[in-house]
This record gives sequence, C-alpha cells and structure tokens, in this order.
Amino acid sequence: MSGHSFYSKKEVLEIVYKYTENRKVPAHPLPLSYLDELEVIWGKHWGAQSEIGKLREVMVIRPGDEVAPPEEDLVFYQFEKRVDVEKVKREFEGLIEAMQKENIKVYDIRELLRTEMDIDEWMLKEPYGLPHARFGGPGARDVGLVVNGGAIIGRMSLPYRRGEEYVTMKALAKLGVPILYTINGNGLFEGGNVVWLDPKHVIIGKSIRTNQEGIDQVSYILKRCGVEEIYVVPIPGYLYNTKWPAGGFAHLDCVFGYVDDGLAVIYPPGVPYEFIEYLRSKDINLVEVPPNEARWLACNTLALEPGKIILPQEFKETIRALEREGVDIIAIPWEESKYLGGGPHCSTLPLIRDPGPKL
Repeated sequence: MSGHSFYSKKEVLEIVYKYTENRKVPAHPLPLSYLDELEVIWGKHWGAQSEIGKLREVMVIRPGDEVAPPEEDLVFYQFEKRVDVEKVKREFEGLIEAMQKENIKVYDIRELLRTEMDIDEWMLKEPYGLPHARFGGPGARDVGLVVNGGAIIGRMSLPYRRGEEYVTMKALAKLGVPILYTINGNGLFEGGNVVWLDPKHVIIGKSIRTNQEGIDQVSYILKRCGVEEIYVVPIPGYLYNTKWPAGGFAHLDCVFGYVDDGLAVIYPPGVPYEFIEYLRSKDINLVEVPPNEARWLACNTLALEPGKIILPQEFKETIRALEREGVDIIAIPWEESKYLGGGPHCSTLPLIRDPGPKL
C-alpha cells in the first residue's frame, strides 16, 4: 500500500481505457495499485495518518440515554456521577457545530444506521445487556482508526464496550470506507491509544485497553501503510481503586496530544520518562498540563489543522499556555461531558485528513 506516487483519477481512467480499448483480446491485469484505484472504486481517498493535517471528514456518535447508566453501576463504569443527559447532548452539538463551521464533514453513526437497526435500543443493551455508556458521545475514536486506504477495526477491552466494533464497521461500510483489518484472537486494541507524529511516525499506548497482541496485529498493517517507526508507550492503569489519581489512564490520548508541528501537550506522570526523552529527540516542544486539568483530560485535544485545535473551555491554564505558543484555540463547553471520560479527541474518528507536516 506504499512505495510510489499514486496516479490521479484522470490518469487511472486513461490507463484503464488503454487496457480495455481493444476488447477482441483477453483482458489482462491492470498495472494499478490498490491506492491508485481508491477514489475510483471506493469513492474517496480515505486516510487519516496525521494528528494535525487539515481535517476533512470525521465520524462521531451522538450521545443518548446510554451515557447515564443506573446509579448502582457507577463504579463498574468508573463514573463519578450520573450525568445530565440533555446537557451532555447540548455540549456534544457544540463540538459538532465547531467542526462544521470549519467546513469539516461530520457523519453520525446513529443517523447512518437508523434505517437498518434500532441503534438507540442496541446502545442500551447489546450484545451483553449493558449500556454502552462510554461509546455514545466520547467514544467514537476508540473503536479503530482510518489509515491510508481504509479502516482498522479494533477490539474493545471492557465488557460494556464489546460489540461497538460491529456497529462502527457497519457505519464505515455504509460510507464506502474499506475495512482493511479487524483485530482478532486475544488481541485488544483501541484507537485512543494512537497518536500520530506524522504519516510515517506513530505512538501507540499499551494499557489496560490495548495489549501487545493487538499492537502486533495493528503494526503489521501500519507498516504496509508506509509507517516507518512505531513507538510503544506503557500507560499506568488500575487494579480496584480508580479514584483520582490512582486509576491511571485508559489511553495515550488522555496524557499526550499533538497540536502543531513540533508542539505537544503532555501530562508527565502519565507516561514513562523515556517517552519524554524520545519526544525531545524529535525536537518536539512539550507543554505540561497541570494535574487539576489533566484529571479531566486536558491533553485530549482535537487539531483541525496545524496549530488550530478544539479544547474544552474549562482548561484555562492549558489554553493560556498553548496560546503563548501561538496555537489558535476553539474553546467549547464540556462541563458535564468531562464526567464521561473523554474529550474532543476521544469523540471523533477522523476519516480523511491531509498528511500534514513531516518530522
């Protein structure tokens, strides 16, 4: 899936015409790669191997009643409180509107699947009778990632998230996004553990939600998509105590976010020190997030293009620090949604991004 400059759609059609003009002889294989034909056959140049390249198209899943599981189950879901569902819905619409104002095409899984299945009912109880409390709203990112050529479908770690792979796959397929691979066996892999530095360099978090087998499976596909370096970062987790700060973090994007060419936000207690050394070796300037804001995932930023990000307005210290670095910030209300354990990065699954700056 990598190795040369790909033909334009016009060039592809010219090649096909050349090979099909004379139909009095047997057909022969076309000298075209999969990516050469991606737009002609699959509709678009699907791919988002960047954190900061200009975002073009993205998938979300609007929150519903599933985000407020029964009071007696809050420990099981690692929630501090039962959220106000209507307030969460309003805040999520603010995220969608912020992206749409930047001319980003936003697809909602619920709307894509509503004519095919009772998606609202599914979110409340399928397949194991558990509400998908961390999928609706801030969970679209976790189910996989879209690389050059199509999607890798992950495999969710926790019981109340199993099956989200299925509905995400159905939604992607409805848009025409090819499914390149699905994590299988005992592999666990969630997209929140992926942060790109550029199309050839990617960081993967190894945590309670992503194991080595899942990383090994994904790594094979990433190398086929032109990735040259995969850096794995162990992320601290929990045993039984999930009270801050003992609960650790589920994903890399909870403690590390890439916001501009050579600029990132980081919460140092959430990563090994050697990772900080690695980033410095790449000449990446690090903005440290304070503990009171790291608790609610201030590193979970969504870049719309290099140096322009969406971030909850509650993270005032982080916003000031990034503005001093010249970052343009679209601040959105996220006061209630933060209790669901995700931010703008978690809430979005990029489908098409520009490649962005290279290291």
